[in-house]
Amino acid sequence: MAADGPSAFLDQLARPGRTVDVRPRPAPAVLLLSRACDGGLEPVQGLLGSAGVRSERLNADELGAADLLVDPERRAVRLNGRWLTPTVTWVRHFSASAIESTGDPARTVFLRESWQAAADQLAAVSGTAIRATGPGLLAQLDLARHHRIAVPRTVLTTDPQRARGAFDCPRLVVKAAHHHFVEPEPGRLNGIFPVVVERDDPAADPGPGPGPPVIVQEYVEHEAELRVYHVAGRLHAFRIGKTSPADPWTAPERVGAEPVRTPPAVASATRTLAAAMALRYGAFDFLISAGGPVFLEVNPDGDWLWAEQRAGTAPVTTAVAAMLAALHREALPTPGPFDLLGFLSAPRAGSGG
Repeated sequence: MAADGPSAFLDQLARPGRTVDVRPRPAPAVLLLSRACDGGLEPVQGLLGSAGVRSERLNADELGAADLLVDPERRAVRLNGRWLTPTVTWVRHFSASAIESTGDPARTVFLRESWQAAADQLAAVSGTAIRATGPGLLAQLDLARHHRIAVPRTVLTTDPQRARGAFDCPRLVVKAAHHHFVEPEPGRLNGIFPVVVERDDPAADPGPGPGPPVIVQEYVEHEAELRVYHVAGRLHAFRIGKTSPADPWTAPERVGAEPVRTPPAVASATRTLAAAMALRYGAFDFLISAGGPVFLEVNPDGDWLWAEQRAGTAPVTTAVAAMLAALHREALPTPGPFDLLGFLSAPRAGSGG
């Protein structure tokens, strides 16, 4: 049977002249939209396969020969010749800026916008959609204040030098108002990383005149920094060690990650904020200052593989696979009882666990 065209057979038992249209039955599957460099999804797909859950992946930087058909009436998708019914679609690092240029600026813009729209439509026909979207930083901090969770004093400004007058702390953090990376051409990222500056240091003056909007934030003296992964209500915390806010990007070899028990106050703040933002998944950053948590931000598509590799453990990978498998089974017509987390956590031959 050809995978790329309609097929039919003649029902010899029916009345003469009657034909019955036959199409391949779509297979239920988890659909992962990201980029080729999103290494965290590879072990997740391996665990899903071990649990009998099919998964397919569509990377924004590998779309040159992608064959896609979305049938909204059947809630079915033909991806590269294979029919599937998306039970869960997770849109992570799928960015139109990763799509190669056609050489024609107008055609390139159309191509990128069309694929971004296609990603949205794939999520729309799925049983459950997990999107890497959430409120901006200022809205996140406002939500935290509303729920009586401590946050640093923060302003958004086009003139960081003048904004220093709004603070009375000795040091400030200046960071991007949106992502830390820009992608002027596919695959080549330019980083704009956080820096710590002395509030009264004239050498830190970026120059005259306004520039792009940036975040200026008080530097909070702290005893510890925590990265907390919220995965469908389960929490996994790592104590992060670094000498500069930019180390995760500019000096990853200096970054440490140690698995720790999530402090009760941090767990409460994480769950409260995840519920307020309707996040199934999120990477939350906290400082521990004077024994209590200070919320910095949440990244709804934050990576976990770097923390697990430094810590030598993989609880987030397992939790993500369990979350996707549970959502997948919930979307099936007759889900049966199954201990997903226990199955996915159990050591298997050759796993090294």
